[in-house]
Amino acid sequence: MFIPGEFSRSLPSPESTSQPETGLNMRIALLCQIAFLMSSNSFAASPEPADYFEKSVRPVLVKYCADCHDPKDSKNDVGLLKAITADEISQSRKIWHSASHQLRNRTMPPADEPQPTEAERLRIANWIETYLRETACNHGPHAGRVLPRRLNRTEYDHTIRDLFGLELKFSEKFPNDGAGGEGFDNNGETLFLPPILMERYLEAAQQVLDAAIITPPLVKTYLASDFLPPVTKRQQGTRTIPTGKEITVIESIYLTSDYEVKIKFQLPEKNSMNVILKIDGIKAHRFKLSDQTDQTVSTNVRLMRGLHSITLAVPNEEPSVKVASMELTEQRGKPFLTKKELHQRIFQVAGKDLPQNRDAAHKIIREIARKAYRRPLTEDELSQLMQLYDRAAKRNDPYEERIKLSLKAVLVSPHFLFRTEANKTQAGIQPISEYELATRLSYFFWASTPDEELLRLANQAQLHKESVLNQQITRMLADAKARSLSKQFTEQWLGTKDVGGRVAPVGGDFRDVYSTELALDFREEAIQMMDYIFQKNRSLLEIVDADYAFLNQRLAKHYGVEGVKGRKFRKVSITDGKRGGVLGLGGVHMLTSYPKRTSPVLRGAWVLETLLGTPVPSPPPGVPPLKEKSKQNKKRSIRQVLEAHREHATCAACHDIIDPIGFGLENYDLFGRWREKERGQPVDATGEFPSGETFAGPAELKKVLLKRKDELARHFTAKMLGYALGRSLEDADACTIETIVKKLEQNGYQSQALIREIVFCTPFLYRDGVMAEVESEKTK
Repeated sequence: MFIPGEFSRSLPSPESTSQPETGLNMRIALLCQIAFLMSSNSFAASPEPADYFEKSVRPVLVKYCADCHDPKDSKNDVGLLKAITADEISQSRKIWHSASHQLRNRTMPPADEPQPTEAERLRIANWIETYLRETACNHGPHAGRVLPRRLNRTEYDHTIRDLFGLELKFSEKFPNDGAGGEGFDNNGETLFLPPILMERYLEAAQQVLDAAIITPPLVKTYLASDFLPPVTKRQQGTRTIPTGKEITVIESIYLTSDYEVKIKFQLPEKNSMNVILKIDGIKAHRFKLSDQTDQTVSTNVRLMRGLHSITLAVPNEEPSVKVASMELTEQRGKPFLTKKELHQRIFQVAGKDLPQNRDAAHKIIREIARKAYRRPLTEDELSQLMQLYDRAAKRNDPYEERIKLSLKAVLVSPHFLFRTEANKTQAGIQPISEYELATRLSYFFWASTPDEELLRLANQAQLHKESVLNQQITRMLADAKARSLSKQFTEQWLGTKDVGGRVAPVGGDFRDVYSTELALDFREEAIQMMDYIFQKNRSLLEIVDADYAFLNQRLAKHYGVEGVKGRKFRKVSITDGKRGGVLGLGGVHMLTSYPKRTSPVLRGAWVLETLLGTPVPSPPPGVPPLKEKSKQNKKRSIRQVLEAHREHATCAACHDIIDPIGFGLENYDLFGRWREKERGQPVDATGEFPSGETFAGPAELKKVLLKRKDELARHFTAKMLGYALGRSLEDADACTIETIVKKLEQNGYQSQALIREIVFCTPFLYRDGVMAEVESEKTK
């Protein structure tokens, strides 16, 4: 077995088991604090001396914090200033994490106390965060714990697809999933279970089974004795309905469909009359009988799955009538015929139908439940499912309906709906089980349930072996289902998931440019790019700068790229630097624009937050609004408007940092089309980083960003690790991230190297035991 990292000897072996325009001023204000980030990791200066904490950090904290956090005060529980040297910070990492956040957000010192300068705040906060990250590995291996979490909407649909072969998006009626942790919707901290969702699960389970299993069409004949109220003696094969009375049958309907109701009447004499058909007490049809003595009439009714009453009633003004029989026949169309293959995958083995008996049902239910639960069933679990089968058998339900009842219990079971991992009672970190590893792998790569090969290897206790795990990574990436990794990760990381939905023109603006189809193309462009990088093991740096793009005819025409024909996306060579990488994606340009114009501020912030992982602090007080709609500003470019705004001292430095990055993308309009002019004036896409590099346009901006390989790789690694684990990252995860980044650099930043390092890292293969969890809480 392979155990990654420098802690391998200490690890145990595995057990064998769109923003509105009115928000512009607010958004600018929120970003102004970025001015002081020139001292942050993205624009790192030279390394600090060894005694920097003692000489430059702690004195500032003593000056502003000692009144409340005096280390000699026995009532002071925080103990911030008890650390005399930098090494002592590690004893209370959670407190120091809080200190950096409070400095950035200006929640400390209290408003009525003397305040540090903005430069002091950011300098101290940056130093604390850098120190905590660089010393994270000093505390030994860390695995963390993943909360039990339900399947999100995508995972539910994919799992149903792989269990039953159905791709019908059953989760469309589920509430939307919230994002958490690193910004993904597979995080257990935000995957709540509102009461309405349980109702939706029950509905979806029945819909799934009705679509996958064909219950024989209902064809039933009711004779005189079958109607209610019962009669004491036979009326010579017929049932009389007296004037003003009614007779009823109760029937179980197993499939929502159209049903023909056919009735044979015998009239006592040649006389036309009316008979009412009721379904569940509600009039469904009026039969107008002719003056023939014996006649048959029929009509079609829509019946939902469930128990129904079917009633024949004679109005008060009509004579009595005799009913010889009534037939109820399900009307199935051609769509039901296409389900035969889905039905057979459940009820056949090696191409042969299983016998319709309890033993066969036992095998079917056990097999599907094993796949649905992602592990073998216990005897008690299987016994409970078979009890449901037996209950349905006593009611004389069709064989298929007995199977459905048991499988419905499977599909609403927490063992199916939730991904859970056994709590480790041993001290220290412990390996997750083979089946838990199979589940982590499948939902990371495929956002779906483990396939038969993963379950087989888990049953054989093979998955933790290095060679086997490497083989499975290669196999799973090559599977078509691996597109889920590209789609789910990319759209949520970049934010392009909102394009065409929350991010779209308002009130029919730009009809000549924008369409729903274009929005879908924007989203697909980003997915195709990332899928190519993953599948071809390309450098992750191509995310920032690539000499290719993925386009179809519509998108190429929109961008002004010639020679692309057809709806299908294909790789297109880019030589002018206008496209290629995420900075050339139309979906990103839409996402970082307002409904009617571009926003250099939003675009610059997007680059800082999404690519470099640079946090954007809260704004300083007293920031004036941007007077964009004044007469003077209407004819100015956005750059000129922001330059005038820069005259305010509070925001000058802010725009000096953030604007150049956003200005570098101003050649793109709000739909990603290249432009040379804006408001009749030439676009000025020049800028300068605090570190001194100058650039003009997106091509040169990309080159400046590529000089920050470590920052790019570190943030991308953190995002993918958070997605893979399905939890928020913790302070101690910084050790894993730094270890992976170093190995990435050695491997030329290959995308598959990152994926393999994540799979082999301690947090993916292990889970904290009880004692490790306690220690982790102490050092957070």
